[in-house]
Amino acid sequence: MNKSVSMGPRPTKACVNCRRLKMKCEVSGPPPCRRCRHTRATCVFKPRANASHLHELADLHDHTPNSVPIIPGHQSILDRLARIEASLGIGEIEDDHSGEIDVEEPSDQTPGVYRAIAPPDEVVWSRPVVEQLWNSFLSNLPLLHFLTDRSAFASPTPLLLASVLYIAALHHPSSDQASLITGYFAATCCAISELVTPALYHTPVRSAPRWGREQHDSRQSKRENAFRNILGLIMASLSSEAYIDATGSWIAMAYRIWLDHCPVDLTTTTQDWRGLFSGLQVIDIEHASMHMSYPLLPRHAPAPGIQRLDSQQGNAFQGLAEMMHFGLSHFVGRGLPTIWSSIGADCTEIASEARSPFTPNDLQIIRHWARKLDDWLILYNGTSQPSPSDRQGILLLLQYHLHKLYVLSIYHPARGFDLSPANISAAERHELLVSARAVLRLRRDDASIWSNWDLVMITWAAILLLQGVEDGMTHQDDLYLIQAHLQSLERHNQSVPTIHALLFQRLESNMQAMHTPPDTSSALVFPGPGSGDSWTIFDQEIMSLANPAWLFEGSTQFQQFQTPFAVPQLQNTLPSAGGPIIPVSAPATE
Repeated sequence: MNKSVSMGPRPTKACVNCRRLKMKCEVSGPPPCRRCRHTRATCVFKPRANASHLHELADLHDHTPNSVPIIPGHQSILDRLARIEASLGIGEIEDDHSGEIDVEEPSDQTPGVYRAIAPPDEVVWSRPVVEQLWNSFLSNLPLLHFLTDRSAFASPTPLLLASVLYIAALHHPSSDQASLITGYFAATCCAISELVTPALYHTPVRSAPRWGREQHDSRQSKRENAFRNILGLIMASLSSEAYIDATGSWIAMAYRIWLDHCPVDLTTTTQDWRGLFSGLQVIDIEHASMHMSYPLLPRHAPAPGIQRLDSQQGNAFQGLAEMMHFGLSHFVGRGLPTIWSSIGADCTEIASEARSPFTPNDLQIIRHWARKLDDWLILYNGTSQPSPSDRQGILLLLQYHLHKLYVLSIYHPARGFDLSPANISAAERHELLVSARAVLRLRRDDASIWSNWDLVMITWAAILLLQGVEDGMTHQDDLYLIQAHLQSLERHNQSVPTIHALLFQRLESNMQAMHTPPDTSSALVFPGPGSGDSWTIFDQEIMSLANPAWLFEGSTQFQQFQTPFAVPQLQNTLPSAGGPIIPVSAPATE
């Protein structure tokens, strides 16, 4: 009996059949390989880069006693195979690497895979950078309206931490910190995804449950983590609403967590959970209003304990959310252009949809919405006007004008008019421009505005006021108010995609496309409150409360803007940005 002959190392290449099947080619001796031997197929090792291996095998086989030829007529077989492959359009088959995987040398064909498993940027999570951004957020950005203190940030979850650092980097004046925006946004998205990823490994169940202090602490810990995760989702949505499509899903996720963990009975934390629902409701309404879609959250919290609290004590932002819920739900699905489509897309991309006719019921809804908004201002601002140092008063006044601007931006398109000067009379546009001007002046007095909805609406006010400037319906300081907002949107690193960069580009392009306005030396006359108010939607009697005198003070001094003036044609009709401006009194209707 012949002894077995060691054939040396097996060839690292596969035969033609195994390469075609993309299977591992196992050669334990001379050909055929194991698969071809079982299938009784001709085992052909096509000479290519591995021709030397074939020669080595052939030489070994020649030295083997009683051996038969490896492949009789192998050249003719290869020639026939080449003709068949050419007729079928089959190109050269890549060398098979399924048998041997080199973990030390990543493939150049899948660079994204190796980037995905690469370790995170060390700078993003370095202790000095994290501490600087965290302290910057706590020190500079205002507390959310539904939080009484900053205790919720004392022990953040990964989601809350990532969302706070993202917002801090987004608003940080340093270009070095702003360059980390992308890393923190990716971390926020990863933390959100972990909330919906099931656990692969479960903690072993104890033989006997403990109903004492330990179980209570565990339940309390889960509730606290849920509270902070909802807060993290709110923070992420504040800087993503309107701009990021996934924001609606994040809001739905936060509401689901709220329903699962909100305490049923009145406890010491019920007030905090009520505030959390209010903040979530505001985000939901704001995101829906930008896209003219239905709100997700109900008008009132479903928890009985929180409903009792709502009936006992009111909330300014909750009142705004209820009004928006009432009005927005009526006009959804009417084919009206959204504010975000007017700002976030080119004019050529805005599709003209069929709009429903404006009915008397629509007008009744609009007037009721406006009346409730006027009553809201009187209720929360009272008869005394807020002072420039009263930030809460400025915030309430700003929200009034932003919501008023939103109502008017629905009212005129619903009647079949766009907001261009050619379609709306001067009297009707005046009511729109009054609020737009007030919004930009309030923006000048409060530079801490950072939620997306506020930024979008303020930019919308600037665009409307710019149209008024082009049409001659302007105050002498309007262009400087617009340019001040433009400068506040500018970021050191414009290459990073953010909503600030998008709004900056949109407003700057509108300024550059603007035509020289007509001479405004003669004062424009608008109808006053006593001349009939059929052209108005809002109560003209409270204009002095909505536009306090201090809003028009200080318009004589403006800083030298760093951004070069974008409308060179206006230099002949308006003083320079750094020169003194003659103070202009507000019109009688203001």
